Amino acid sequence: MSDGTANGAHERSALLSFTEDDDSRKIVDFTDWDEEDPRNWPKSRKLINVGIIALMAVLSPLASSMFTPGIAQIAQDLNTSGEMVIGATTGFVVFLGIGPLILAPLSETFGRRKLYLICFSIFALLQIPTALSPNVATLIAVRALSGFFGSVGIANGGGTISDMFHPSERAYVFPPAPLSFLQIRNLGIFRTVG
Repeated sequence: MSDGTANGAHERSALLSFTEDDDSRKIVDFTDWDEEDPRNWPKSRKLINVGIIALMAVLSPLASSMFTPGIAQIAQDLNTSGEMVIGATTGFVVFLGIGPLILAPLSETFGRRKLYLICFSIFALLQIPTALSPNVATLIAVRALSGFFGSVGIANGGGTISDMFHPSERAYVFPPAPLSFLQIRNLGIFRTVG
């Protein structure tokens, strides 16, 4: 679309149109070869984004069970039972499942990039109070919040990939991205001895 110049030489990056009725959603529309359209990004930029999103989607489930080998030590340090410490993993996994129900619709309202940056930053910062938890109740609460904010990669990964790739290209991107990272545990990199 033209921005109204006489010769039409200047193209608008994104057209934000507002409806006048009760529904005041912003609809983003791009011109055919707009550089800001994620589908027109260079393939290298798209693949870097897919890699980052796939890592985010892997780190959250990995964080859910990463401290499992240390449950006995954590229980001893917090003067509680191993079952109570397992409650921290349960809280994490439950909120890892609830998070996408809230975060996916929020990404449509506030944008995926903002949600990725805010949620994954909070997820990373919540690892500090997790490590410094003075009691099991704090550990469970912080881990549950961590699961919620860590679910952003799972919640929005598919939508982000759909934004970057045409439907005919998605078949080559969707399976390798998540599935390759699911096999990381089979490599033995994260296995513990003992």
